[in-house]
Amino acid sequence: MAKDKNNASYQSRAYTFGAILLAVVVLSNMALVAFLSRTNRDISQKTSKSMSAVNRMNSELLTINGNVLRIVARVSNDTTGIADDTRLAFSNIYNAMSDFEEIDGKSDDVLRRYNAAKAVIKAYEQRLDEFSKEFKKAEGDTGDGLSAFGGSYKNLYVQDIYPLQVTASEMLEATIDIVNKDTAERSAGIVRVFILVETLMFLFLVIGEIAIMLIAKMAKKARIDLEEREKSLREVDAKLKSTRQKASDLALTNILTGMKNRYALDEEISGRLESDRFNIAVFDMDNFRSINDTYGYDFGDEYLIAVADRLKNEFGASAEIYNITGNEFCFVFNKEISESQAMGIVQNIHAVMCSPYNVLNLTVQLPTSGSVYHYLPGDCLNVNSLLVKLDTALRNAKLNGGNMINTVVDI
Repeated sequence: MAKDKNNASYQSRAYTFGAILLAVVVLSNMALVAFLSRTNRDISQKTSKSMSAVNRMNSELLTINGNVLRIVARVSNDTTGIADDTRLAFSNIYNAMSDFEEIDGKSDDVLRRYNAAKAVIKAYEQRLDEFSKEFKKAEGDTGDGLSAFGGSYKNLYVQDIYPLQVTASEMLEATIDIVNKDTAERSAGIVRVFILVETLMFLFLVIGEIAIMLIAKMAKKARIDLEEREKSLREVDAKLKSTRQKASDLALTNILTGMKNRYALDEEISGRLESDRFNIAVFDMDNFRSINDTYGYDFGDEYLIAVADRLKNEFGASAEIYNITGNEFCFVFNKEISESQAMGIVQNIHAVMCSPYNVLNLTVQLPTSGSVYHYLPGDCLNVNSLLVKLDTALRNAKLNGGNMINTVVDI
């Protein structure tokens, strides 16, 4: 009887100890999960607010660039209305900056990149103000005065103003990338702390009664739930990053050649990447800079116009043609054209671009390099990755002496 009482007393103490230990573990685990959930929620909210503010800045920059393009391309004569829209866009940018700067907990890397972007935006605003004053002054002239300024403000936009906008946008995108990286690192740190604490709890559970092993199952379930929340957070972050859009009023035509530009290409084939099979090629004249250096930029512009006109006349029925950058042309062939037919047309395009052209009473001929891609559904996630593959093959052709065509091999 005494032994039974001792056993009962021991079991009672063991169960009491187990219950206390179980309560400590459960309460500790609940507190930890609550803390991690709150921390993750705070990180998610700050990340979402940061990305929203930066995306608003980037969107307004694209709106401003579209306004400038409307003036430069003479699409609209309402310069006063455009100027008001531009001022409103800058005001929206500074409001977004205020929202971004109010968010605490940003890393030094984020602040450095953001401050650099902020400085470029201010320089961009100042340069646009100077450009606006010069443009209004030119509009006040008559006849040859405005015409003479018209010959230079397009170059001023391409060489001076547009690069500032591009630089600011790239810095803002880099800021988002760093915010995402910091978020991932902080989340990983939280997971590491969670795993460490759970391990200590497991050691306590091993020492306790077998019944306390139920706590381990609860902890495992909590860990799985937490990992699911982490996964959901990453998916939300990825979705926010992938849904950034170009401003709807951004000009879609290259001012010089009249062809569709890089943004038009993105808009027209993005929806085809997952489901369509098509043939696409890019061409770039080798050492085109020598034309500008030898004969001047005006001559180079006329040469590009001549090449573009001939490409449109001879291949416009077979492909959509885009002047995506400078002297780089992109061809998206019609669906009914097979791979072998596309290769034949690619050879003809190469021959046409390498042909001599008479420009301003001078005959000029440049070798041309190209790349062609027989695209299959799902090969690329977006147009940027598609163009990277094409440009890599094009660059390899140039590195191997130029005046050749490389085929993209998708491994």
